[in-house]
Amino acid sequence: MLRNTLKILSIPLILVQLLILYFWIFDWEKLVTQIGLITWIVSIVLGIVIYLLYLKLSLKDKSNIASKRVVLCSTLLTIALAMGALLIEFVTSSMP
Repeated sequence: MLRNTLKILSIPLILVQLLILYFWIFDWEKLVTQIGLITWIVSIVLGIVIYLLYLKLSLKDKSNIASKRVVLCSTLLTIALAMGALLIEFVTSSMP
């Protein structure tokens, strides 16, 4: 049952994280709103939790391995985007 729940949660999570990537590239101002930041943080935390649950189940099925890797990659990409945004904010705020 947990395996099916993880698959159901993984698909919307990946879509939200891809949407974050889209907004980061094309319309970053929407990500710095309160809703954007909450979405960003929740998607990172949920991605980490889902990945850890995949690890806990340690399923050897090929579809589960692929799902686990996709969740890990999209979560790491979202974390990298967050760090990039913080770096850009730090650099631009320190400019005179």
